[in-house]
Amino acid sequence: MNLMNDRPGRTDTIPDRWLRVFAAAASHESFTAAAAELGIGQPAVSHAVKRLESELGTPLFNRGSGGATLTAEGTRLSEEVGAAFGRLDAAVASVRQASQADRSVELSVSTSFATHWLLPRLPRFKHEHPQIELRCSTDDTDGDVGTDGADLWIPHGHGTWPGFERWLLARELIYPVAGPGLVADPSSVGLDDLAAQLPLLHLTERYRPRMDWATWLNESGWEGPPITHGARFSDYSLTLHAAMAGQGVALGWHHIVGPLVSSGSLVRLGDREVRTDRPFQILALADRTLSPAAAAMRDWLITEVAAGD
Repeated sequence: MNLMNDRPGRTDTIPDRWLRVFAAAASHESFTAAAAELGIGQPAVSHAVKRLESELGTPLFNRGSGGATLTAEGTRLSEEVGAAFGRLDAAVASVRQASQADRSVELSVSTSFATHWLLPRLPRFKHEHPQIELRCSTDDTDGDVGTDGADLWIPHGHGTWPGFERWLLARELIYPVAGPGLVADPSSVGLDDLAAQLPLLHLTERYRPRMDWATWLNESGWEGPPITHGARFSDYSLTLHAAMAGQGVALGWHHIVGPLVSSGSLVRLGDREVRTDRPFQILALADRTLSPAAAAMRDWLITEVAAGD
């Protein structure tokens, strides 16, 4: 900080550097503490205050062995200068925060979507949008949708979501998947095999369940007794990992398991599938203007899912 520099081209103003030093010295009533706050030497503080006092024609501090205390004029100037710098600092912080908001976005998704869909694609997002900082949080209950400070949400379950703007991410398409070694001929697996012979992996959800095996089999035309056999998991990521490990058959939501099927980590069993009218959506608060970074994230998500389909 150069405190020796006089005001360039102006003779009717006080250099703001002098005032900033004065404000620091006044708040501490200590030149030494002001120097530490500003990262300059104590002599520079003393010199700047003296220049200010000379310019104003009045002492601002009473100097003594006990330190420096404000005079009446110093107190009055300190109140005004402190308030002015407070407003300036607040304005700068507001502009900086708005600028950062344009370059960052927080996305809230389910653990399974983050693990199996988003993470493998993050390098591509960073390559296409290097200026955007992405923060991702996971929520498998949808309990924090709209309240956790995120910019965009992809709910795990289904709901009406009043007060939100929404965009279609993916239609709900569900079919059975398993590890590549579980059955010899995956394409020949029928409903009888699923219902009576193969080990099923159940997802037990406490919040906003999407679909379970009983519902899927029923909508696929199964007319047998209720299905109760098989292991149960409370997390869809664990369910898919169990399927990939050859422990049984899981219901696969296409927008999540499609890449795993394409890579060979999972295989699709049979040709039965269930489509519903409850799509997965991207949500944003309707009363909040979407930042450029959030809009870019939304568009990228929609494009990536469509490309996978």
